[in-house]
Amino acid sequence: MSFRLQGFDYTLPYFYMVTLRKCAGVPAFCEIANRPEQHWTIPNDYTRIFTKEILQFHETWRCVEPITCFAIMPDHLHLLLKIRDIPERLSLPRLVWLLRRRLETAASTASPPAERGASSTPTASQDHPSNPAGRSVAGGRSAGQYLPPCPAGRSAAGGRSAGRHLFEDDWHDWIVKRDGQLEAFTHYIRENAERSWRRMANRENFRRVQGVRFLGREWFGFGNLELLKLPVIEPFRCSRSWAENGPEWSGAVARASRIGPGGAGIGTFMSPCEKACGRAIAKAGGRWIVLSPEGFGERWHPSRKHEPFCADGRMLYLSLYPAMAREPTKSELYRRCHEMGDLLLAGSKSPIIPPTERGDGNTLINNPNSRSPAGTTSSPAGRRIAAPRSAGLPLL
Repeated sequence: MSFRLQGFDYTLPYFYMVTLRKCAGVPAFCEIANRPEQHWTIPNDYTRIFTKEILQFHETWRCVEPITCFAIMPDHLHLLLKIRDIPERLSLPRLVWLLRRRLETAASTASPPAERGASSTPTASQDHPSNPAGRSVAGGRSAGQYLPPCPAGRSAAGGRSAGRHLFEDDWHDWIVKRDGQLEAFTHYIRENAERSWRRMANRENFRRVQGVRFLGREWFGFGNLELLKLPVIEPFRCSRSWAENGPEWSGAVARASRIGPGGAGIGTFMSPCEKACGRAIAKAGGRWIVLSPEGFGERWHPSRKHEPFCADGRMLYLSLYPAMAREPTKSELYRRCHEMGDLLLAGSKSPIIPPTERGDGNTLINNPNSRSPAGTTSSPAGRRIAAPRSAGLPLL
């Protein structure tokens, strides 16, 4: 399968973000640290060899700028590669092939265990990958440098060379052409290890669940399912026609800002006003339940800015739709958002009873702090608690 953009000239002097994934059966390229003070990952021999070869790649191929932004992860690596604007340029696929061959050859020619009486498993170390601690990284004879043979398969050069496949044949690229993309990709790569550590340290808040019963339907879920048990779940559905800081917009944001740690806002959070409500909820310490028009595949994960909220248990994603092998079209996304919005609108008219009391999780409750309707009682701390009633507050 090819992931290249059809008809695009990959010799053009752009930045390209490239992702290479590890073959099944190959040992991890590094380990995720147990503690954040370990700088998120623990390097091993793969890490050190890859680091040296990536940093030196431009010395061999002058059409490439020095590669200074990259991340080596247990099962993949990211890097930003810049093709120089000179006449003698190679295409991106050719450069990626050359880099893969270089990495695989360097790894396969490290000293064998027979020369040091050690096991064939790559050794982990607390050293930073840029500090080899005096070891001969690219094929010396010191201890700790042997890397086991890769699984059987074609060599990087397509023949019987010393190195076998470390990486899958399919690789991904993103062409950096628009303003702001370079900065975004740079942050993404440099924060990759921290995000992986955060997901591993908070696995319970990054889990996929099927068959979540909510609003009378079966949903796919990702995140903290305990949010469905909160006593306050405030629905948001805002029109794209609302003017920023207009009365409807301001009222919705004000309602969102009153959702504290004991409640959650729910909606697609797709329109500009809904996004403003989401920011107000986050600032007030509330939780988010996001109705997603896309399913949650194996490689799906929250956006970079939302991952800290997931790690803190403050986010839950729900979707009526399974993951697809292709990206949904824009019309499919709009249709799905409207379908879930209509379902949310119908659910908001149900009695205000927490799902745990009803047992079927098919009702929504509105924020008791947003108004002072009849039928509310006060807690000892003065907080209003909504009593069950026949109809919920009107949905935006």
